[in-house]
Amino acid sequence: MNAPACFWHRREDLMELEDEDLSSEMLKRQQRAVDFWQKHWHKAIPLKLKRLAPDHERFLWAVSIVQSRSFNLNMRMGAFIQDANVLAPYADMLNHSPDANCFLHWRFKDRMLEVMIKAGHAIKKGDEMTIDYMSAVNSTLMQRYGFSSPTNPWEHINFSGPAKIHLDSFLSVFNIAGLHDELYHNVALTSGESTFVDGGVVAAARTLPTWSDGDLPAIPSVERKSAQALQEECRKMAESFSTTIQQDEEILDSDEPMRKTREIAIKYRLHRKLLLQKIIDSLEIYQDRILF
Repeated sequence: MNAPACFWHRREDLMELEDEDLSSEMLKRQQRAVDFWQKHWHKAIPLKLKRLAPDHERFLWAVSIVQSRSFNLNMRMGAFIQDANVLAPYADMLNHSPDANCFLHWRFKDRMLEVMIKAGHAIKKGDEMTIDYMSAVNSTLMQRYGFSSPTNPWEHINFSGPAKIHLDSFLSVFNIAGLHDELYHNVALTSGESTFVDGGVVAAARTLPTWSDGDLPAIPSVERKSAQALQEECRKMAESFSTTIQQDEEILDSDEPMRKTREIAIKYRLHRKLLLQKIIDSLEIYQDRILF
């Protein structure tokens, strides 16, 4: 089981995230669950009910189970359609994928929860069945489900300006679309072949929308300065961590016994650093092979 917000008992494990906003939010959620238990379960309830959650740690465990293993579904119950949290044994073992091949469907006529294959997806014998928990950044996945992903297409880095850069993306070098303040990745590149095209063609294609508005196209020297400025900001972000990518990988690869929550936290901060390094490397390639 992963470790969502309510199950993080050790503050030192939360600090391993090295994300002040995320750790603060998770502590608030944990405290809210404890306060609820103290108000509604600690006193003035029958003993047979109190046995279900005799202490706040047991209650936190129960909340974490529901939070990390339930599904949000729109269910029709009689004449009403309502949002419901559903606990479905075995279905809760399906792993998350942003490109999931299955989805859950509530069949009203006989009150059955179905796992259905998405149109356009073929699942062969031995293939893993996956569902999409939600389209969200790693911090949101960590709060709800207790995991992060190094290949999350919704993950991004916010910079000091209004711009943000998403995973696997930097301009047309990596098949990027969208405006400068909201770049996104069009298609996952799975082949090992080179995906680069002539830099002049790329530059011309990118200047056409600017010219159509009556403005001058981007000047390569200015664009290079922008790329270098973003690189420097990424380096400063990476240096703000207490450990390096290599050190985190060594910790995770070591045979030393480790609490599950600490392992999850280290993976989370490692995934953030890997994204920063990917952007730094992408900017380097962009300057060397695309700009002219």
